[in-house]
Parts: sequence; C-alpha cells; structure tokens
Amino acid sequence: MANKTGAVISAVITLILFVGIPYLLPDYIPPDLAAQIEQSGFNIADFTNQIMMIGVVTAAFTLIGGFVNPTSVIALLVKIAQAGFSLVLIVVFLGAGNIRSLGYTTFDVAMEGVHNSIAMDLRVFVYISIGAILLKIIQVYLEWNETRIEAAPPGRIAP
Repeated sequence: MANKTGAVISAVITLILFVGIPYLLPDYIPPDLAAQIEQSGFNIADFTNQIMMIGVVTAAFTLIGGFVNPTSVIALLVKIAQAGFSLVLIVVFLGAGNIRSLGYTTFDVAMEGVHNSIAMDLRVFVYISIGAILLKIIQVYLEWNETRIEAAPPGRIAP
C-alpha cells in the first residue's frame, strides 16, 4: 500500500513541477522580455508544451510503476521508459526546446541596429547524459533481476 501511495504522491509532484509551473510561467514573464525572447528565435510556447508533455508521460509512468508487481516485465519496461524520458527532458533543456539540435542552439538578437548571434554548443553534456542514462538502464535491469530472484520461492531458481 505504501508503494501505491508513494507513486500517487510522486506523480502529483511531477505534475505540479513539469505541468503546472510551465503552464503558469509564461504569464509571469514581462511582455517586453517575452517579445525579446521571441525575436531571438526561442519559442516559449513550444518549449513549455514540450516540458508539459514530458511531465504528463513521466507522471503516468510513475503511476503505472507504483501499481504493477516489481518483479514483472512491465515494471522493468516502465523504469527503462522513465530513464529514456529523463534523457528526452535533458535534451529538450540543453537544446532550448529544439530536441533535434541535440544541445547545439543558436539565437539571433537584434537591438538598436546591432545584430548578435549567440551559439551554445552543449552537445558534450548530451553525450554525458546518454552515457549516464545507459548506465542507469543497466542498473535498473540488474536491480529488477535481483528482485525477481529474491521473490522466487525457496529452493526454486527464477526463470
């Protein structure tokens, strides 16, 4: 029962952080700053929509993971999917809303006749994140396998 309650609480917190806050955040950005951000090529609405979609999917996986048997294959797939969506979230943040850029983002800022181009190359952090997520997937599999073996009846080897 505690696992199910924890899953519901975790899903609600995930929804608040990754859906509620991004939904309300654009209303608190001053209009002149929002206009400058839009002129630079950064689409606030697309960025917040991507974060909200990832938040909803992550909350759903959290709920599913809390209600399934920890030794089932579904639990393993849900944990792997959660790790995958954390990678997607990192790539969206590092790419400033452009997931296709994989961490390389350019902004064009024009003010009072001066044109500036800003290029952020954060691809190394994306590659580090990919490595960390792959290690996390291996850890999830090993923990799931250990849980499955411990749940087997005494004297019987888990399949």
